[in-house]
Amino acid sequence: MLCGIGWKRTRLLYCLLAAVFLLAVPQPGIFAQGPVLDLTEAERNFIQEHPVIRVGIDPIFAPFEFLDINGHYAGIAPDYLALISAKTGLRFEPAKEVPYAEAQERVLAHELDLLPTLGWTAERERNFLLSQLYYEYKLAIVVREDSPVNNIDDFRGRPIAVQGNTSNADFAFSVLKASLSLYESEEKAVLAVSDGREEAMLGYLPTVVYLIRNLGLSNLNYITFDSDINKGFHMGVRDDWPELRRILDKVFSSITQAEKTEIQTRWILLSDSGERWRIARVAYAAAAVLLVMLIFIVLKIYSHRKKIARHRQNEIDLREMVSQRTEELQNQTRLAVEASRAKSAFLARMSHEIRTPMNVIIGLSEVLLQRDLPADASGDVLNIKQAGISLLSIINDILDFSKIEAGKMDIVNTDYMFSSLMHDVENIIKFKLEEKPLEFVTNIDAGLPSKLRGDMVRVRQILLNLLGNAVKYTNEGSVTLTVSGTAREDGKILLSFEVADTGIGIRQEDMRKLFGSFNQVDPQKNHGIEGTGLGLAISQNLCRMMGGEITVRSTYGKGSVFTAVIPQSVADKRPFGQRAKATEAAKPGAEKRNIGFTAPEARVLAVDDSKVNLAVIESLLQPYGMNIDTCQSGEIAIALVKQNQYDLVFMDHMMPGMDGLEAASEIRRLEGGSSIPIVALTANAISGMREMFLENGFSDYLSKPIDLAKLDKLVAAWIKEDLKVKNKPD
Repeated sequence: MLCGIGWKRTRLLYCLLAAVFLLAVPQPGIFAQGPVLDLTEAERNFIQEHPVIRVGIDPIFAPFEFLDINGHYAGIAPDYLALISAKTGLRFEPAKEVPYAEAQERVLAHELDLLPTLGWTAERERNFLLSQLYYEYKLAIVVREDSPVNNIDDFRGRPIAVQGNTSNADFAFSVLKASLSLYESEEKAVLAVSDGREEAMLGYLPTVVYLIRNLGLSNLNYITFDSDINKGFHMGVRDDWPELRRILDKVFSSITQAEKTEIQTRWILLSDSGERWRIARVAYAAAAVLLVMLIFIVLKIYSHRKKIARHRQNEIDLREMVSQRTEELQNQTRLAVEASRAKSAFLARMSHEIRTPMNVIIGLSEVLLQRDLPADASGDVLNIKQAGISLLSIINDILDFSKIEAGKMDIVNTDYMFSSLMHDVENIIKFKLEEKPLEFVTNIDAGLPSKLRGDMVRVRQILLNLLGNAVKYTNEGSVTLTVSGTAREDGKILLSFEVADTGIGIRQEDMRKLFGSFNQVDPQKNHGIEGTGLGLAISQNLCRMMGGEITVRSTYGKGSVFTAVIPQSVADKRPFGQRAKATEAAKPGAEKRNIGFTAPEARVLAVDDSKVNLAVIESLLQPYGMNIDTCQSGEIAIALVKQNQYDLVFMDHMMPGMDGLEAASEIRRLEGGSSIPIVALTANAISGMREMFLENGFSDYLSKPIDLAKLDKLVAAWIKEDLKVKNKPD
């Protein structure tokens, strides 16, 4: 009899499971057929002539488009491309090896054909042929569960994390007036909110839902809202293929609601009203499965009731211990994160505030050095300038260190001439040698490539840190820079920069703290040597971010050898030429500016809330003989632009009342205002600022303290040629 009852229970379970699966199976005809494509002869010819479309992709933009763990191109956009391929015969080939920022440039250059996930901006409207909206979404602001903020208006003017180089960054800055923390991806921004490093992040609702679900972040909430500016994705076509855009628009019009919902539910599990009945049936099926499981669990609980009772108290005790320990660890983690954030925020804020008066000190020193001063006065001014530059170097070290700690340091790869890098390094290090009887020797492999691809600015920073330390801790003898390279199988070259000195050397017991933050080894012996103790720490971090490493060997009292190994891509294999020589230190002095033209008919406006900063920029521009107007607010600047015709405007970023961004936006709305070159002046040195200014109506960007070479290059670029009067050679 018992056996009979067991068989009946088993059979009942099988019957329930069979019914569940029948309910879950979609019925034939669930997806309606869309309208047949009506292509013109020109569009059909285009498909025959261009069967393969090269697609620029973002490999980390889940769930819209990304490379999965097997390297396959996946997501919502690839699913739409698959539908287009099925309806037209076009084949889409993703360019997986091309970084997304570079992919946009390649579409502009017609080296790639299509970008599948573009939000609308005015610049993209100008540069690409945008298809109709094929995917609409809401925006979402992500906060922690314990956040008191629950309305989008509460975020206006507050700090917010956002992925850089997206239309969301522009929306957060221009609409919400938020101060931005830029991240490489929305995933990193979401994680920063989850672990308490950021208060909130702005992202696409589908991405937010996808990331919270897949990363298992149970401590987050999100607030959704609509945006008239940023509400969906277009596909961006290269500007000489209007036929492809028309084909895409026809395909998008033919895609059924059922097809759209199938893609939506596959990636982010958000239902649509046209599919509610099918989702409901699946929900009923899931409920039936849960019911079967519940019955099974009840039977198991009944059969093992006594066993569970014996272990219940032990389980309760264990949970209490785990909960208590977890709470302790969370509190410790929170305190550590808050301390790190407070330190980084303080360093970044103070570095920014100090750069503004440094602009005045270095700028006015530069102006005075261009005048005919008595020899003793000229020497004093030069000493002031050199001291200012030294202080600025320390400030930059602190700012770089805070960026690295906050995860906001970016490596920007561009093509550069190897000879230019070495020329810059040699010229700068000569000035550090001017007060010491040292020989500076360079031994550079003549067979190294003439053009490389990488972050030349960061490579130069590493070299100058290593060479600067060598000069600082060497009182006699020599400093030698040896550069060589080893080709790798992946087409890159492994550059080796070896800096050897005959200085004081390093004790073995001090080696372990050599690359620490704010550390100076052997402080008693080196108490008179200035520095932050950050140079080697920054160099080590930068080197590792580029895939390299720094090593050191030293003999105390005899000297040290630092070796930085950095991989770089090869842009031109031709050798740059023989470079091996010994160089004497340059004599101190001020180089006179070599300005090739004046512009007496040009009219320039400088806007800054600081009178001293206005005096600096006005003095630096005087050699051009231009008519210079100045004012101290955005409101006055707009009034002056209405009254006068300006050929160039220098606009400070941070001003009380109307700031530089608002003033530039108002000028662009004036009649003729769209053609005036507007250059942003700012002491804010965080990454992404240049792109932010260009997307908000500015023509160019100049950081404070003002670099004369950059200023002269900028004036030459933006003053019209018909206003320039060439200077006669001396």
